[in-house]
Amino acid sequence: MTEKCHGGKYRRRISVYGAPGRKCPGEYHTAVHRLSERYHNMIHRRSMIKSLAYSTAGSLLAKHSRLLASGTDQRPTKNIKNPLIDGPGMSDPHVLVENDVCYVFSGHDVGFGNSEWVMPDWRIHRSTDLRSWKHVGTILPKDNYMGKGSTDCWAGDIVKRHNKYFWFFSNRDKSIGVMMASKPEGPYADALGKPLVTSYDPTVFTDDDNTPYLIWGTETYKIARLKDSLLELDEEPREIAINRTSHFPFLDKNALHKHRGLYYLSCSGYYATSKNIYGPYETQGRVGEGWGLETGWAHGEFFVWEGNWYHIWCKYRDRSYDKIRDCFIAPVSYDEKGLMHEDLSQLDDKYR
Repeated sequence: MTEKCHGGKYRRRISVYGAPGRKCPGEYHTAVHRLSERYHNMIHRRSMIKSLAYSTAGSLLAKHSRLLASGTDQRPTKNIKNPLIDGPGMSDPHVLVENDVCYVFSGHDVGFGNSEWVMPDWRIHRSTDLRSWKHVGTILPKDNYMGKGSTDCWAGDIVKRHNKYFWFFSNRDKSIGVMMASKPEGPYADALGKPLVTSYDPTVFTDDDNTPYLIWGTETYKIARLKDSLLELDEEPREIAINRTSHFPFLDKNALHKHRGLYYLSCSGYYATSKNIYGPYETQGRVGEGWGLETGWAHGEFFVWEGNWYHIWCKYRDRSYDKIRDCFIAPVSYDEKGLMHEDLSQLDDKYR
């Protein structure tokens, strides 16, 4: 920048930073002060414009984030306690969410040092934050056809229908029965007095049109529509076809959920998808690695809580020694192709 000196004898150049070129002793300090003031005013205006732009963008981003959350595609930021409870033996978890209260229905491992599963009952825990869990109910085999003293309380599933709560349970690998209660905590009573299906590991799924289905079995999964009462099959069972283009276990219980019109059939940490509930399903890989997800027996399911998706599953402490498990929860997100991705950052490596 140049300015005329006193009397116009010569000109001088001053940079935008106030650094002088040729000096005019009478006006140097005045010019520097003027330019410095102009510079700082310019910076202030730019800062104000930038601040306003960031503020507007931030508002739009926040709005977009809320829209993502409502679409259940955003990874939640809540802190989660893992394992869910301090004591050992929580297994085969399934979730019921009601009024933002999360209920976990699980098996109860007590066979310490035993190579077989010893499971005398089912437990119900409740949480409003996924950090603190309270034991609020126990379902006993003496209250169904299994009978008092049974230790064969294998995996089940919970569903609400007609303001009643239905607990579908396994009598070891022999049969599936149904119990019913008027509130999530129970007490639960046998609704049939006999098995519904001669198999085990049930999943109950209610589709968007309120049609209920029962899926069961291992190795080969079967599916059948249920009647409105949930106490009878409404069709002949069909075998679910799975196109195994990648690994998908044959060992453990299934789970079924739906996201944006796509059905997700899962087993352990692996899953397959289909546009038809009856299949065929195409394998898609695994949601994560470690914490038992790569095994064939990380029994669990996927659920929505407070507008976000989560995965709950169980992991053996040392399956070669005994059958004692713990349960874990992690957030899940879906990409534009519908593939699931699990955020395992909140899990301690010592349980890996």
